[in-house]
Amino acid sequence: MFTDGFLALLYNEDDSRVWALVKCCNAAFWLVAVCYWTFKPWGLVNIHREVVKNKRKLRQKQFDSMTAELNSNVDSTLSKKRETILAMSFTDLRNALQKEDYSASEALDAYRFKALQVQMEINCVTEFVVEAVQWASDLDAKYKGKSKPALFGIPFSVKENYYMKGYDCTVGLAKRSMQPMTSDNSFVAFLRSQGGVPFVRTNVPQALISFVCSNTVYGTTGNPFNKERTPGGSSGGEAALLAADGSAFGIGSDLAGSLRIPAAMCGIVTIKPTAARLRAEGAATGMPGRGRLGLGYGFFTKTVDEQIFLLETTLTPDYFDRSLGMAPLPLMKKEIESKSKLRIGYFTDDGFLPATPGCARVVTETVRKLEDAGHVLIPFNVPQPEAALKLLLKCLFPDGGQFLRDSYAHEDVDQHLKQFVTMLKVPNVIRKMMSYLLLPLCRQMGIMSGAYVSDLNDLRLTQEAVDAYIFEFGAQWKELELDALVCPAFAIPPVPHHYPSQLGACAFSTGLFNLLDYPAGVVPVGHVTDEDDAALQSFPEGFNGTNLLYALIKKAAAKSRGLPLAVQIVTLPFREELCLRLMKEVETLTK
Repeated sequence: MFTDGFLALLYNEDDSRVWALVKCCNAAFWLVAVCYWTFKPWGLVNIHREVVKNKRKLRQKQFDSMTAELNSNVDSTLSKKRETILAMSFTDLRNALQKEDYSASEALDAYRFKALQVQMEINCVTEFVVEAVQWASDLDAKYKGKSKPALFGIPFSVKENYYMKGYDCTVGLAKRSMQPMTSDNSFVAFLRSQGGVPFVRTNVPQALISFVCSNTVYGTTGNPFNKERTPGGSSGGEAALLAADGSAFGIGSDLAGSLRIPAAMCGIVTIKPTAARLRAEGAATGMPGRGRLGLGYGFFTKTVDEQIFLLETTLTPDYFDRSLGMAPLPLMKKEIESKSKLRIGYFTDDGFLPATPGCARVVTETVRKLEDAGHVLIPFNVPQPEAALKLLLKCLFPDGGQFLRDSYAHEDVDQHLKQFVTMLKVPNVIRKMMSYLLLPLCRQMGIMSGAYVSDLNDLRLTQEAVDAYIFEFGAQWKELELDALVCPAFAIPPVPHHYPSQLGACAFSTGLFNLLDYPAGVVPVGHVTDEDDAALQSFPEGFNGTNLLYALIKKAAAKSRGLPLAVQIVTLPFREELCLRLMKEVETLTK
């Protein structure tokens, strides 16, 4: 070895004892080095496993303590009070708190009790915010008999990727556990300043980039309509808790559909604003350093009116000062209240992946109702959908997936994400070969396999192509003189937990509008019917060839009767008011 030669210069080989010692030291050095690099990863995995074990113990201890607390000294009066509060709509609860019919502490007690029940059913809560009890008590003392802030005493939930002082932001990773944040997210802090009480944090997929809400730290979250199905992701815990009546409203984020997919799968309302319309500082984003993808922050609510109220409360000079880079545009309610007739584009097939029968049917029915209401509905074809999908993936993984590989390194990978993580590790040269092999069997999978950034020049060309695509999409929109677009909220209904890792292609339904940075809202409009399930057997209509993805979707989406369905409403950038206006009209027409 090279060290032998170097050390030979320092010592006389005739001195056998010294030379033997040198040889032993040299051998020991290389043995230690080999062992270190061989066994270090296994050591880290074991350390992370121990961290997860301790984290789970602390979590269960908190749940047990809260169970004992919330179920002690419960009489018929307290039970009735909880029941009454939980039966109120967001608006009724707000009015009752403003009039002091109930206190902030009483509202919090009711929702802590309910959230704990929901947690036991579908595992959507990561931890309760222990300070919430004191915050509610402080609000009652400070504002008793006085004018109150807009969100006085309203308990709300917080997606786990938002920073909160004193709490971990793990995004389901052991390596981020036991590292409490030192400051609050600007969005959470603002809602608190308006009297809101963040009382619980909710589950997310491991490392965020998935629509199965599962990780090795907190486990798998079930859909409140069927706990064997996914609630969507990455804001799955938030949507599931609200849909199960465990929170008054929730907050989440959306990089490729992370607000809209859970809203569609849990039957609730959301809107992903234009990125600069609502920002939040202090959160794990899933893919820092991403390409041209609009990251949206927003609310989960039961109704569109609740969305309007919360956005009107938030989009104020006070919040603009808290989150730099926002367009200082307050919500213009007059635009939302307009009754003018609109030109609305629509599609059920984006050209990359057709929506399943139920998801397509609700769009067709919504289009018919809008036409009956006097609006003009125009078929819309998404320009160059395959090129758009490639751009979306290249922007989502500009480093070829290295950030995510580092995130999953030395971690136990969640059982429902193993196939996704395995694909992240496939070298580009193999992906290129797979792309050619897959194209005849499944065009969508073939295109996705070949969509990666090859070098820095390709990265620059990708950004140039994104600008060109945004221009092309906008030009087609303007040529048709559209005001808005109605399309599937997602290509499939909620599916069993082991399928999302194999169905990433479905996210084009939502990711397209992050690529464009267009506002996009989701409104629940119905449920899967027996007829939808039956029609799935011939999905997609008129297709007689072989396609691996279609076969997989048929299995995943089978037996979905009764699960929620929704439509997606899209408008041009910074036209959130128009998006909300049409969302509200769709909500009214489809009730």
